[in-house]
Amino acid sequence: MASLYSAPAERSPFLHLPVELRRQIYQYVLPHTSTFDVRFQRGDGGEPERSEYNLTYVREASNNGAWKMQKTSPRSDREVGNEIVWRRGCIALLATNHQIHEECVDMIYGNGIFVIDVAFDSIKFKQRWRTANNLTPSRSYLFLDHFSQRNLMRIKNYIINVEHVDDYTGMIKYNCGGRGLTAGIRDRVQELVDLLAVVPYLHRLQVHLIDGAISRVRFPSGRVHRVQDEQNYSTSQAVLDPFKRLYGVRKAEMTGVSTPYAQVLERSMTGAGGAS
Repeated sequence: MASLYSAPAERSPFLHLPVELRRQIYQYVLPHTSTFDVRFQRGDGGEPERSEYNLTYVREASNNGAWKMQKTSPRSDREVGNEIVWRRGCIALLATNHQIHEECVDMIYGNGIFVIDVAFDSIKFKQRWRTANNLTPSRSYLFLDHFSQRNLMRIKNYIINVEHVDDYTGMIKYNCGGRGLTAGIRDRVQELVDLLAVVPYLHRLQVHLIDGAISRVRFPSGRVHRVQDEQNYSTSQAVLDPFKRLYGVRKAEMTGVSTPYAQVLERSMTGAGGAS
């Protein structure tokens, strides 16, 4: 009598391969991130960064308005992560079976570097991809809405730009200024940290503050320097305080902030326990 049930399908020989070898094969077909020199993207000829952008003159309110020099990143007034580009691959492989799907999405999300832009009113994932003729178009998505919660938990590598605009820009763009503007930006940072705090084993976390309140003033010498009052400077960087909740990050880097503040946050995030 013929069986009413079909025989189970034979396991694919591909799945008999060691997982390390399967992952090497996946790398050739799946989307992944790589770096692409921004000089070739922008066509600026590779000119070196002007030296006047490497120093910020800070007016100390506690020292009769005296000036001090604060070393800053050459790109501390711009976003970072523009060198991260996605290579578009084939995702049809994900529909093969459950095991291959899980192995592939773990690679896409776990190995890729995700560039996130945090502003007063949004948290966005910026996807920049490289075309065959080396163009690098980009598109932004609402980060927490675009991906499923399960895939958000797989992401291990982040570059995060946090933009703190000046009061004038805040009133124009968001109808908000002063303490309310700072509090709103900090709330968005907190919302992102709420996710990162439950992600196991974060590998890379680079956080960059774009401080729009810093102005450029021409000094009597004729050189243009970045200028910021100490009180406003400390207020701006405080929007990153929620990152003190994180711990156990393998590699953490803070830029666009004062050196002491960066050191405190980096130690906190890479330590064995979060700040109280």
